[in-house]
Amino acid sequence: MVDYDLSESALVSLVTLALEGQKGLRLAQAGGRSVGEMLSGRRSRPVRVEREGDTLVVDLNVCVDYGRSVIEAAKEAQRTVGEVLMASTGLKVKAVNVTVVAVEYKEPHAA
Repeated sequence: MVDYDLSESALVSLVTLALEGQKGLRLAQAGGRSVGEMLSGRRSRPVRVEREGDTLVVDLNVCVDYGRSVIEAAKEAQRTVGEVLMASTGLKVKAVNVTVVAVEYKEPHAA
């Protein structure tokens, strides 16, 4: 039997690829820092994956387009990320926590 380990960056890449096809939902860009982040010295990342043995917990910060159901977008992200990680890694996904950090309005004819 061969042992293997997946790096956090590989898991984050799988999550990012899983969300690429989502309409009206995208990962939040790591940008400005909140007061809490400045005081704690930690920066918020759009995707954080924690692994405990054979289970994963994923935290997502996303933006949703105005007019799209926020609840439906979050549920779809949870389902998609969970399925992709289980199929790709064989690990159990304990939770996919989604935080909607912004609702963005896009111009109808914007590029």
